[in-house]
Amino acid sequence: MTSVKIHGILAREYGDSFMLNITNPRDVLQAIDCNRAGFIRRIINLQKEGFHYDLIIDKKSITKGEEMEAFYSPKRIDLVPVIAGSGPAAAAIIQKILLAVIF
Repeated sequence: MTSVKIHGILAREYGDSFMLNITNPRDVLQAIDCNRAGFIRRIINLQKEGFHYDLIIDKKSITKGEEMEAFYSPKRIDLVPVIAGSGPAAAAIIQKILLAVIF
């Protein structure tokens, strides 16, 4: 089981803690959306408003989509708001996950 911790606005709206049976970190957003309807749509809307989230897997900040492949059945995933101006890398990773889930 993977412990998922959500921070910021999303935590207040959808809950801050989940235990999910996932092996691939790319599945985390879809798994939460299955338990909390509208979760993915809300992330998309927040991104349009300028809010971005960083993905941290087992205490390692993910800056490239390929880095997720190194994690099989992660123990913990954190979805943390990115401080404005900290760079586009985190937003790009979340965007890639969202695109994979939607299509």
